[in-house]
Amino acid sequence: MYAKFSVSRDTANNFIRLFVNRRAFGMQAHKPLPNGKVPYFLAKDWTTKEPKPLDSDVVRMHLNGDVTINLFAINPETQRCKWVAIDGDFDGAVEALFKLQWELKQDGVEAAIEQSRRGGHLWIFAETPLLASECRIYIYNLALRLGVPIVGGGLKQGIEVFPKQDRLQDGEFGNAIRAPLGVHRKTNRRYWFYEAPTEPETQLAYLNGMKKLTEAELHTFIQGMSLPENYRPAVREPYVPGPVRDGQTEFRILDYVRPKSKHSRNWWAPCPSCRQAGRDKSGDNLAIQVANPRFYKCWAGCSADDIRAALGQPIRKKQMA
Repeated sequence: MYAKFSVSRDTANNFIRLFVNRRAFGMQAHKPLPNGKVPYFLAKDWTTKEPKPLDSDVVRMHLNGDVTINLFAINPETQRCKWVAIDGDFDGAVEALFKLQWELKQDGVEAAIEQSRRGGHLWIFAETPLLASECRIYIYNLALRLGVPIVGGGLKQGIEVFPKQDRLQDGEFGNAIRAPLGVHRKTNRRYWFYEAPTEPETQLAYLNGMKKLTEAELHTFIQGMSLPENYRPAVREPYVPGPVRDGQTEFRILDYVRPKSKHSRNWWAPCPSCRQAGRDKSGDNLAIQVANPRFYKCWAGCSADDIRAALGQPIRKKQMA
């Protein structure tokens, strides 16, 4: 069982200064779903349906162990981030993170390794918020030079770099990572940074004492570099419905669900699988991409197979020859 704390508002504000770059955040469910996943939900004001701003009260609850939150890296108003987090959860991930940490130190960049359920997270903090695109150029080139695998570019196993985007469009959030020093609800454990005693105040003191990466240093490191071609963002193609084949029309989720709202470039609708299980009382667990409604995601963790089965439209499996 995890330790409970009672941190002060000053401690919460200290955490915010270090980690919070935008006020939108997610909340992790308290219990696993039947499929074993413990998903995060975008925190919303249930009156306006707008993202709920993160404040010191929520951060205190996170640090105390009452709730668990995740954080978005990029502030869309500036396209900048306060930190870079490198997530490793593959075989040999911890060794890869220590390798990256050592190489960063040769550049004069201090980085802290946080334990995680299946590996670790390596955090680099900025003196002032840095352009996400430039941070990604630095880390991707560094990792590839060291032979550290990166998810994408044809690889399914490797590190994942947060921020995952170079920039965000209006209304987008990007990808979030579990906020440090809280409780992971799947294991009911806290995962600490290696180099400090295991209390929120001492952990934050350790992180605050680290040398922060400056913009001038970053520009020196990436001079003449660009993001490796295999990891550049894909060009978004306009959605064109697929042709009719063998009497089968392309499955279209919008033929089966009615969106309740439109926000962050998505339609938001009831999730058929959640409804079948008696969940999703607010009717907006399912996000459907407006630009290409072939892409949809249940924020409660239901898979595409679950959703299609609940609609009586199971995904057709390819027959083996």
